[in-house]
Amino acid sequence: MDQEQDALIIEEIRSGNKEAYRILVDRYRSPVYNLALRMTASVDTANDLAQETFVRAYASLHTFEAGRSFFTWVYTICLNLTRNFLQKRREIPLESLETHPQENDGRLKENPSPEDHLMERQAQDRLRRCLGLLPLEFREPLVLRYIQDLSFQDVARVLGIGVSLAKMRVYRGLEKMKTLMAEEDIQT
Repeated sequence: MDQEQDALIIEEIRSGNKEAYRILVDRYRSPVYNLALRMTASVDTANDLAQETFVRAYASLHTFEAGRSFFTWVYTICLNLTRNFLQKRREIPLESLETHPQENDGRLKENPSPEDHLMERQAQDRLRRCLGLLPLEFREPLVLRYIQDLSFQDVARVLGIGVSLAKMRVYRGLEKMKTLMAEEDIQT
């Protein structure tokens, strides 16, 4: 994700080549979709939010500041749309998600046994449940840092906060996750 290439594509779009936007959409579709999916736990909602993100980004492209990262900017749009969606719903569906090819980060064994597969699914479901119980203030930075693999600087940019606050929210979120997971262990 090269910032200089993105800047050239944006200039091309601003000069009238609307088709060039497809390059940016193709480049960032997967990370935007995965962010929405991790925050909402709904494939349909994630698809809708990702599509709306790119529609809004295109409509606001004239406000995009040269020198900024398009990736961070479009991620922020997605995060804001997701926040609005979650605040309206007031709950997060915890239905089980099927693993999608773009989500598999290589941690799963190539040919897992049925027991390995079951244990992995249970661990993912447990993490998803606990993550869904976290307030957005802590869920967002954890998703961005550990699931979307952003640096603390990028987490701070996407959330519109300072790096030290981003780090604090990540670490407090981890502490809250530990507590939630321990409570779940006691209940099971």
